[in-house]
Amino acid sequence: MHEHFDGHRAFIHIEKLAAMRRFPGSPGEAQARAYIRGVGDATGVPMREEEFGYSTAPLVVVLPLVCALLGLVSLAGSLLYLWGSRLAIVPGAVLLVLIFVGLRWSAAFETFGARGTRNRSANVVGRIAAAHEPAGTVVLSAHYDAKSQVMPVVVRAGLFIVGFASATVLGLALLIAGALALAGFDVLGSRVAFYLSLLPSVCLFLLVFNFTGNRSAGALDNAAGEAVILEAARVLAENPPGNMDVVVASFGCEEVGLIGSIQYLLAHEEELKSRPCFMLNYDIPFTMSGNLYLNTAFEFPAVETSPRLNALARRAAADMGIEMKGIYMPVGAAADHMPWVKHGIEATGFVSAATYIHSTRDDIDRINREGLRRSGEMALRIVAMLDRRLAEEAAAPQESQPG
Repeated sequence: MHEHFDGHRAFIHIEKLAAMRRFPGSPGEAQARAYIRGVGDATGVPMREEEFGYSTAPLVVVLPLVCALLGLVSLAGSLLYLWGSRLAIVPGAVLLVLIFVGLRWSAAFETFGARGTRNRSANVVGRIAAAHEPAGTVVLSAHYDAKSQVMPVVVRAGLFIVGFASATVLGLALLIAGALALAGFDVLGSRVAFYLSLLPSVCLFLLVFNFTGNRSAGALDNAAGEAVILEAARVLAENPPGNMDVVVASFGCEEVGLIGSIQYLLAHEEELKSRPCFMLNYDIPFTMSGNLYLNTAFEFPAVETSPRLNALARRAAADMGIEMKGIYMPVGAAADHMPWVKHGIEATGFVSAATYIHSTRDDIDRINREGLRRSGEMALRIVAMLDRRLAEEAAAPQESQPG
C-alpha cells in the first residue's frame, strides 16, 4: 500500500473548514457538509449524506438541569448537616443514586438525544471498496461540527471532575453521619465541615451557566480530525486495502451529544457487526506541540477502548519513532468512538487535550503541521496493519486443512 499522506493538502482542509462557524443548525454546518462532499468527489471517494433528526435538549436542558439538581441536593444535605438533622442521610442517599445514574452512559440517553425531528443534520459518509473480497471493515471517523462555550474547557472539565467527585464524597459522608446520628452519636453540626461540604454545590451550580455558542473556528476541534480522514481517504482511494472496506464517516452533532455517531451506529449496527469491524476516531488528533495521544479508557468506572487497536497504534508509533501516550477521559469529556465501544465494536480514539478549544482561540494559527502529518501517516499504517492481519486470519484455517 502506498502511504503518502500529504500534510499540505490536509492543512488546506483545516483552513477551509475553520473559515466556517459550524455549530449544529447553522449555515456554516451545511457549508462544511458541502465542502466534505466536494473533497470526496475530487479524490475519488463519493460521499452521501445520511440525514437524521436530533434534539438539543441533552445539551441545553438536561445537562444544566442535572447539574442544578445535584447542586441543590448537595446544598440541602449540607444545610441539614449544619442544622443537626438526622434527615441528612436522605440527600446523601439521593446524591449517590443520582451520581451513579449520571455516570452511566446508557442506550436510553442515546434514544433521547436522537429522538428529535424538528432539528435536522446529517452524517457525510463515503466508502472505499477492498481490492479483493473484503473480510472486514475499518471506519475512519471525525466530527465536522464545532461550538464555543463560556468557560475554557479545562475549567469545565475541572468543575465536572471536582464537582462529581466531591459530591460523591459528600453523599458517603452524609450517609455515614446520618446513620451515626440515628444510632445516637453526636456527629452533626460542625461549621468547618459545613463550609467544606459546599464545594460540590459551587462547582455544579457554576456548570449551569456554561452557555454554548457558535464563535469558535474549531480548527483543532475538529477540522484537524476531518483533515486527517479526508487526506487518508484520498491515499486509500488510490491504493485500496486488499482485504477490508474503508468507511470514511464525517459525523454531525458531536458537540450536542455525539448524536451523529450514535445515529449512524444504530442505523448500521447489524451490518457493521456482520464481519470484523474496527473504528478509528480522530477528535483533536494532536496537540499544539505535535504530540499524539490515544484514548485508552473513559467513563467512571473506567471502560477500556479496543486493546487490539491500541496495541497497533503503539506499534505504528514505535515504527515511526514517536511516543504514543495514553489518556483517560473521565466524566465531562466525550468523543464519537465511545458509544461504539459500549456497543461491543472494536474502537478507539485519537484525542488530545487543549485548553483553548471551544473558544475563539481555536484558530488555524494553532495547528501543528508535523502533528497533522504524524496523525495521517499513523492512520494509514494502522489500516495497513489491520489489512495484513485480516489476510493472515482468513488464510489460517485454509493452511491448517490437509491437502
